[in-house]
Amino acid sequence: MIHPQHPDPWCIRQALGVIMAGGIVAYPTDTAYGLAVDATNEEAIGKIFVIKRRTQKPLPVLVSGILMAKKYVEVGADDLVFFRKYWPGAVTFILKSKNILPASLTLGFPSVAVRQANQPLAQALVRELNRPITCTSANISGAGVLFSGQEVARHFENQPMRPDLILDAGEFPNVLPSTIVDLTAHPPRITRQGEVKVKILRSSK
Repeated sequence: MIHPQHPDPWCIRQALGVIMAGGIVAYPTDTAYGLAVDATNEEAIGKIFVIKRRTQKPLPVLVSGILMAKKYVEVGADDLVFFRKYWPGAVTFILKSKNILPASLTLGFPSVAVRQANQPLAQALVRELNRPITCTSANISGAGVLFSGQEVARHFENQPMRPDLILDAGEFPNVLPSTIVDLTAHPPRITRQGEVKVKILRSSK
């Protein structure tokens, strides 16, 4: 077990070692458990698609904040307003890609879904890695989301591929997933309503 609010630095180092070696780590996010790989590692990204049996959806990523987001996506002045109001937290923003992240992550789409977590453990992983990590849900595509480390372990127990490490921070409340806002649209539009209510001004962008 790892404390969700005050994660042991040793556990974080172990998880970073797995991620840097191209492995998959299951970890808690602001909403449910997710699967993390180095979002700049094309081989590791491929493992995510295999473990989730996912072929049609690009992968969202966690960033440490606005500065890291600016490295990988186009961020305008109006976008910063959304970032500063809703980050960190359970709001994912779709922005135009700078084409630095592997095409296998975006599946060739011109945009990337980015989010800054408010969950301290997730924050620590991204901050210490100093690169984005994936934040796709820790389940096989089509299955329900999972809210505890034990659920993740049981879910993948009999599967041919499973996470290399599970950061079990206990059971989290069952909440809606992150809200997704497409900032490439004019005006921005909500593509998935999640736990956080986002106000869209028609004059935005």
